[in-house]
Amino acid sequence: MSQPESPGDTYIACLTPAGAAAIACLALWGPRAWDLVRELFRPRSPSHSPLPAQPETGRLWLGLLGDGVGDEVVITAKSTRPVMLVEVHCHGGREVIRLLKESFESRGVRGCSWQEFESRVTGDAVHAAATAGLAKALTVRTASILLDQYQGALTQAMQRLFAHWNQDEEEEAGKILAELHGWAGVGRHLTVPWRVVIAGAPNVGKSSLINALAGYQRSIVTEIPGTTRDVVTALIAVDGWPVELADTAGMRKQADDLEQAGMELAQRAAIEADLCLWVLDATCEPTWPDIRVDQLRFVVNKIDLPAAWDTSQASGAIRVSARTEEGLLELCQAISQALVPESPAPGMAIPFTFELCAAVEQALPLQRAGKSNEARQVLKSAWTAVSPDKLMPAG
Repeated sequence: MSQPESPGDTYIACLTPAGAAAIACLALWGPRAWDLVRELFRPRSPSHSPLPAQPETGRLWLGLLGDGVGDEVVITAKSTRPVMLVEVHCHGGREVIRLLKESFESRGVRGCSWQEFESRVTGDAVHAAATAGLAKALTVRTASILLDQYQGALTQAMQRLFAHWNQDEEEEAGKILAELHGWAGVGRHLTVPWRVVIAGAPNVGKSSLINALAGYQRSIVTEIPGTTRDVVTALIAVDGWPVELADTAGMRKQADDLEQAGMELAQRAAIEADLCLWVLDATCEPTWPDIRVDQLRFVVNKIDLPAAWDTSQASGAIRVSARTEEGLLELCQAISQALVPESPAPGMAIPFTFELCAAVEQALPLQRAGKSNEARQVLKSAWTAVSPDKLMPAG
């Protein structure tokens, strides 16, 4: 059973990503950090001086660290006040990291994740959560939004919101809350992609379309109906937004048990998707969807071939050719517009954890119903509970 934490605890975490690498960085934070490093450190040769009793920040020391033979490391003190923070740059093998951590943990140092370590060192859980989000950002665009939150955009907006509430300025508080609510959809997808399902009848070119959008052959393309049985995905960026494309089984009435199972998966994927692209074949009579989804756009494929029907029947459809790639730019623009109708300006405050997005969406109706105290409590609970380990889950 682990011992309860105390204010005098010292912590250790690996700050570099998991996996083998040339160099890794371990960090120690707490009142015993330097003393324990001194205890385990040995100069490279007897002619070199041991570590001083009090380190000078910014200086580097080269030597061996750890029980037994140890590993050759570079030591530096990042800060000495108010709490000692020491970095150990060692070889990046998993076992080297494990052995060094165990050397410190056997002396009472508490191991923790780098996210928890960041939160403890900065004393700012929101800052730490944004740091964790940056490590998982899928595109430059989402990383830039998270960087704005790391630099305090959301914190400042929340401070203004609670200040207005404290001064009974309900109208001003409502404006800020409504703005945060408007960006919750974006906030949910800064580390998790939007899901766009490509659906339709067999042989309309769904797999060809996903391959054209992905830029490589992700799905098998044949003229045999029912080739796609499972949901096949590909991760792309559309206008800087992360999007997971999902190729699905063709929808038709005549199907064997295996194909029917694939169709059921396709229907479920389409219903749960952020956007469903229903593909129609310009060269044969259209098969219209018989499922109900929140966001659906028609895509008429094979426009490079003679049309067999009046494609204007598909109102608002994007016309493309997966083979020649005609219309793909317009399709990408339509996908981006459907997922993010309005893009946040630089420096905008965006709720970026599941708890905060859910709390903002719960608080706004309460605020508009005149229940500002309840709205404030909902948001306060989520804000104080922000953790770097509570980033957006899928969905």
